[in-house]
Amino acid sequence: MSKAFPVNLALAIPSIVRLRVNAVHYDAVVVLHENWDPVYSGRVLAEFFSAPSMVLLQSPPLYGSRKRFFNILKALLLWRKLVGNTPIEKSLFEAEAIIRNIGEYYLSKLRYEKVLRKYSIILGVSKAIAVEMGCGWLDKVICLDPGVSLDEEDLKAIKSIRRRVREKENYIVFGGGRLSAEKGFIEALISFKLISKHFPELKLVITGRIAPERLLRIKRVCRKLGIENKVVFTEFVPRDKRLEIIAKARLMLYPSHTDSFSYAVLESLHLGTPIVAYRIPAIEIYYGKCSGVELVEEWDLEALTVKAIDLLDKKVETVEPPKIKSWKEIMSEEVETISKLILKQQI
Repeated sequence: MSKAFPVNLALAIPSIVRLRVNAVHYDAVVVLHENWDPVYSGRVLAEFFSAPSMVLLQSPPLYGSRKRFFNILKALLLWRKLVGNTPIEKSLFEAEAIIRNIGEYYLSKLRYEKVLRKYSIILGVSKAIAVEMGCGWLDKVICLDPGVSLDEEDLKAIKSIRRRVREKENYIVFGGGRLSAEKGFIEALISFKLISKHFPELKLVITGRIAPERLLRIKRVCRKLGIENKVVFTEFVPRDKRLEIIAKARLMLYPSHTDSFSYAVLESLHLGTPIVAYRIPAIEIYYGKCSGVELVEEWDLEALTVKAIDLLDKKVETVEPPKIKSWKEIMSEEVETISKLILKQQI
């Protein structure tokens, strides 16, 4: 089942699917990811065994809003425009990206809608999953609220760091984790360029390992924007050190276009660092009412910058994370859902 060939070929000729398994019967089929291959394979298995099926969506497999999709595509095109090597490379990629992504958007919606509706249970890790998929899915998707949390060790480390860190230092952090288009990394750089005009000594700190070739291209973008001496790349740092960096930051810039919950935002609030982010469903639902969080519309870079400058001027003191469930509570909900799925087979 792990081989891609039969699953991909089955998209064109489903009748040829042959799956070898080691049991005569299964009580239920559970798929733990929203990628197409496991989603499709899970339905094939469920039909083969006449078993009830469940899929856990960790991110939206489709977007009901074309506006949301095109905001993500716009971010991808901006990334290549600034990161690409030559004008020809940029133009070719732009044309290819527009055609491929628009085609994938409509094809993906069609195939996911057809297959997902055959599942007995669709479980989302957050309310944002159903919202992103569109109004037709709000009654179909059962959502954990949310289905992720910080474990006890994380919370213990965060509390220890927050006790030690008494003062903020003169830098802000990019909170997207991955330096990618959909996480709004280029937009963060553009906004920081404008922010740094008001705070000339301010630095932007970016944590995480970056492939050498990608790092060279990103540094080239920083030179184009005139901020090469103000952006600090830490490369990989241990988790405790990364949390300490966030705790000492004056602000987190988080112009991400894609999320189902966001650990980065949760950690930042626990560490007492305010955030400026895009108003996407995952952030608005779980963090929109939190002290220390400012939201702006996607692609409103002027508002993103103004809110960041305002927070930096105010030196926000009150930053509070939302109250969320423990891992134990979340696991109990998942087990209960799977139990209900199995009972469907026994009735």
